[in-house]
Amino acid sequence: MLDNRITSVPRGPRHGSPSTRTGGTRGGGIRKRTSGPVKVDKDGDMVMGAEGVANVKSGKGDIGTAAPSRGRGNMRGRGGITRGSNLGTAKARQAILRGIGAQQANIVEPRLSTSGTSAKVDGLHMSKAASNPDGGVESLLAFLERKATGTGRTVKITKSHRKGTAVIVHASPEDITEILKLNNFTFAGSVLSIEAIESGLSSRGQDEKKAQSKETMELKGKWAAALSKRYDANHKLLNLSALGQDPDFGLEKLSAQSSTKIFPALMVVCDDQFTKAHEKRRAIISVSLANNSIDDVRNVNDLAVSFPHLQNLDLSNNNITSIKSLEGWRRKFRHLENLILTNNPIVTQEPNFGNEVLQWYPKLQMLNGVLVRTPEQVAALINAVNSPIPINTADFRDVGQVGENFIRQFVNLYDNDRAALLSNYYDNQSVFSLAINMSAPRDREHSSPIPPWAAYTKHSRNLSKITMPGPRMNRRYVGVQQIQSMWSDFPATRHPNLETQSDKYIIECRPQPGLPDPSGQSPRGVDGLLITIHGEFEEPAQSPAEIALRSFSRSFVLGPGAPGGIPIRVISDMMTLRAHSPLALPSYTNTQPQAKASQLIPNDLSPEQQFIAKQLMEKTGMTLEYTRMCLQETSWDLAQAYAAYEANKSKLPPNAFITGVPN
Repeated sequence: MLDNRITSVPRGPRHGSPSTRTGGTRGGGIRKRTSGPVKVDKDGDMVMGAEGVANVKSGKGDIGTAAPSRGRGNMRGRGGITRGSNLGTAKARQAILRGIGAQQANIVEPRLSTSGTSAKVDGLHMSKAASNPDGGVESLLAFLERKATGTGRTVKITKSHRKGTAVIVHASPEDITEILKLNNFTFAGSVLSIEAIESGLSSRGQDEKKAQSKETMELKGKWAAALSKRYDANHKLLNLSALGQDPDFGLEKLSAQSSTKIFPALMVVCDDQFTKAHEKRRAIISVSLANNSIDDVRNVNDLAVSFPHLQNLDLSNNNITSIKSLEGWRRKFRHLENLILTNNPIVTQEPNFGNEVLQWYPKLQMLNGVLVRTPEQVAALINAVNSPIPINTADFRDVGQVGENFIRQFVNLYDNDRAALLSNYYDNQSVFSLAINMSAPRDREHSSPIPPWAAYTKHSRNLSKITMPGPRMNRRYVGVQQIQSMWSDFPATRHPNLETQSDKYIIECRPQPGLPDPSGQSPRGVDGLLITIHGEFEEPAQSPAEIALRSFSRSFVLGPGAPGGIPIRVISDMMTLRAHSPLALPSYTNTQPQAKASQLIPNDLSPEQQFIAKQLMEKTGMTLEYTRMCLQETSWDLAQAYAAYEANKSKLPPNAFITGVPN
């Protein structure tokens, strides 16, 4: 039992044992049963890895012709463990569900210990956040940090990763202690189960753990052998139909309630057969879940986690009654081509459900054996999604190469020496703010795993999320000292090379008049630059084989520095971060200008004046008459002429421009 002497629980149910589960909750604790234990046999090993399918020719699979199911009888039994088998204790059932990796409450849990630096959090896959693009991990991490943070200290999760259906979080021993107090808290409709990975166990607890590990390994071997019998290498099909009738699994019947406990463990056994994700992706493109009494796909949500690239899915002969029962997979299976839902109540109760399903799965071609899209229609749809409204080319109007020089130094110094960047361009009046956009759309074909947001969330000033005036102002950082303290919390970054990877950026620069004059001499303000950079950068990944990418947008307002200070200063720096997705590159047209500026320059000007006039005409689009007039009034100073044009272009008539409109 957990040590009930711990009293500093920040929130949650009081005077309740963390090991207690209330009945009826999804993903709850192991219920006491009067039935007998499970019979265990040893039937060899499952061969489903890359070696087993190396010589199999590829194909789209054929759900209808693979290994037959074991009948279509009514599978609405209460589920659970069958009578008359060999493992006769509650600890055996506990090993089945907890030892393999399913999210279950512990009957005998270790005491909390401050010696651990990591904890396992179960329950995310049953929450509403599981439908998020990242599976809800970032929302969970933010929830844990927020709830565990108490008076006088801030809990910070240093890194995290998925392990089966669980999320492993790492933090300092003190922070892990606070996170463990959130056991039994409700997150997005699901009760979390949190336990320390490195916790002190008594000798008795260690003996129980060893015994359970042995039982777990025996069961994993049994299930692996059973899965190998159900794998059709020719069609790359994993047949998981009628699991409750298969004696190899030792399940009397698989009900909706029991599937939430058994299915996560089954997926862990599947995942263990592969060492790399691409091997599993090549080996299995079709899965059948027919005849399993499924009434809501959230009960078997782990299938989408283990096999996100499925092309064929059979859900026939289940108890799915409405489109709501399928919403758990709404943003899953982006490569699904064939879906079978025959002999489910939804077919007769909601005959138009196919219209909704077609919107969920852009590559779907076959629904219940009927062609709903041709391959050509699928290709046209994907192309339309990948080619939205055309984006014009970037507008880059620099003055004296100030913007270009700043951008080059910023990319280099932010990656390598942030302190130098601050001293060169920021002063005590510079303002920095950060906003995290977790709901930004992503490219379906090229999206990469989302790195943890933990280092950024406590500083985010997303005004659509942060609505109270106090937190909004507290997350607005002013001056070098505050900005430097904030940047020190951010991970190291590496931006693409501006020279060799310019396609990774969209950069715009334009003059910005009316900025505050730091010298106080100009009541109307001074001119500066507004620079916007869209791009991506890398962060340190959790493993050498991974690449952690983020997309960003960053807007700078540059202006002259105060007397005796830096010559150019950053007045405002706003950064927005989002999950990585390739940039939508600008579209280029074949439209040619009516005439080149060089063809309009008269010969009565000196070569230097001709060059200046050409530059101003190309930047502004003004006719020669107005270009010449502007330059004469500013003594042929290009910078002053352009500033005068920006201040007065709204007053110029259409005939002042070659094409009738300014560039």
